[in-house]
Amino acid sequence: MIFLGKDDSFQNLFRLAPYFCRVNMNKTMKTMKRFLGVGCLLLAAATATAQSDFGVWTSIEGSTKVNKNLELSLEGEYRTQDMSSMTERVSGAVNLSYKNKDFLPFLKADVGYTFMSMNYQGETTIKYETEDDGSYELDAEGNPIPKHINVDDAYWTARHRATASLTGSVKWGRFKFSLRERYQFTHRMRSYCDRTRWYYDPFHKMFPEDVPEYYLDDDPKSDDYSYMTDEKKSKSDHKLRSRLAVSYDIKKCPFEPFAEIEVYNELDNAFAYDKIRYTVGTEYKINKEHKLKLYYRYQDYADMDEVSGHVLGIGYAFEF
Repeated sequence: MIFLGKDDSFQNLFRLAPYFCRVNMNKTMKTMKRFLGVGCLLLAAATATAQSDFGVWTSIEGSTKVNKNLELSLEGEYRTQDMSSMTERVSGAVNLSYKNKDFLPFLKADVGYTFMSMNYQGETTIKYETEDDGSYELDAEGNPIPKHINVDDAYWTARHRATASLTGSVKWGRFKFSLRERYQFTHRMRSYCDRTRWYYDPFHKMFPEDVPEYYLDDDPKSDDYSYMTDEKKSKSDHKLRSRLAVSYDIKKCPFEPFAEIEVYNELDNAFAYDKIRYTVGTEYKINKEHKLKLYYRYQDYADMDEVSGHVLGIGYAFEF
């Protein structure tokens, strides 16, 4: 525990940090350089060739003891996307965890619910003419024949998420290793977005200088009217998230660095790999009831239509 005077501020906390870390710091720093170095090498290998986005994730969490074994927590989170230029997600979560220190003290179980408001970026998709068997119709040169291009505006949608987790942890010296297996069910609500449809003109091939390749139909009475509202149907998915984490408790120091790797698999799609997260960061214990968390994360998606990305995260947690 760190004891503070009544006039202390965050600036004083960080100024005092070197004093608390002075004892055995040389030995500790050598250990931490190796520890973080391995994490950085893994991240560099994962991001070297990827096309990536960047976002900032911020969160605040409050927790309280219900009784000796039960803990209740509430969390609010805000995320950005598109090089942190727009909102990705606003969410609120409630979680209940159980840990019996007298029976299987290395295990913790928890269940949770999260409500999310998601902001989907606008996207452009091209559709092609198809044969009766579903294959693409080809032109004389063997290329698929375009049908139209859909340009969707950005839109918001709500998601409901339920989770159930089991976490096992073990200490080895000042290191702590943990493995968490989490079942995750997510339901995306039905939503709508504005769509503009550009139709392909086949005469463009014959008269490329006089006929545009795509055109808009501005007649509201036409069956091919270009301006419409598209329905995004409701959808549910089931995933298993497996997270391996390691942290290091620096003696007499409020900083506790950590590294994590988490794999997502789709339970409703033959256990297909969905994405993987690499994370390195540190916690800073302000005092017994308050702490900060700062981390860097890289998300690598299996789906080529999803953009992998870098995340800078900061969180504040307190007990009440």
